Amino acid sequence: MIDTHCHLNDVQFNNDLDKVINDFFLLGGNAIICVSADFISSIKSKQIADINDNIYYTIGIHPDDCDTYNQSEIEDLILTKSDKLVAIGEIGLDYFHNKSNRAKQIEVFVSQINLAIKYNLPIIIHCREAYNDVLNILKEYYPLKIGVVMHCYSGSLEYAKELIKLGVKISFTGNVTYKNSIKAKEVAKNIPIDSLFFETDAPYLTPEPNRGKRNEPKFVFDTAKFVADLRGVSVEDIIKITDFNAKKFFNISF
Repeated sequence: MIDTHCHLNDVQFNNDLDKVINDFFLLGGNAIICVSADFISSIKSKQIADINDNIYYTIGIHPDDCDTYNQSEIEDLILTKSDKLVAIGEIGLDYFHNKSNRAKQIEVFVSQINLAIKYNLPIIIHCREAYNDVLNILKEYYPLKIGVVMHCYSGSLEYAKELIKLGVKISFTGNVTYKNSIKAKEVAKNIPIDSLFFETDAPYLTPEPNRGKRNEPKFVFDTAKFVADLRGVSVEDIIKITDFNAKKFFNISF
């Protein structure tokens, strides 16, 4: 099983990171992708990946941190990458937390898409209350020269179908297990299985039945089981297929 989006670089893991990683692999986990949100976390992600087998990393500036974006700094990190760099992310647009800097967010998002294209890396998109702008930007790049995954998906089935037409993958966190996540459940049940990934977004969005605890990579199995039940398939089959999807998308092997 692959946790395709986890923030091992978060301060919540400072005191027990080794245990968190080991717990995941002891349960049968295969790989973790440590995703970044700013310049410092991008550096930390590389450090974590470089000293741990089967942990990979990303570089990117989250829309909440777009005011700190320096293209040269990010490009320097890409140029000094290790072979464990698998994507640019998480990048995107967030109009829920930030309503006054949309132009800046779009500027930074587009800049990082162009860097990903330049260095032939897939992108991981954060999108909150900005679906139309994200879709329109992606359409400008169609046919997409790189892989794109929509992280922590909570939009409608209709919007998901439009993304999938562009070749975008859809990733689910523990939020799909929540009682009020009606739209996410509909999407998880109905999209083509070859478009589907699983992630934790740990330490956030812990799935049921562990909601209320700090999220960890090991809980990705709970999300996979929940979606397998939704789709009426075995958890073994859905893990096998979604792992194949992720390995191909991120160009990893284990």
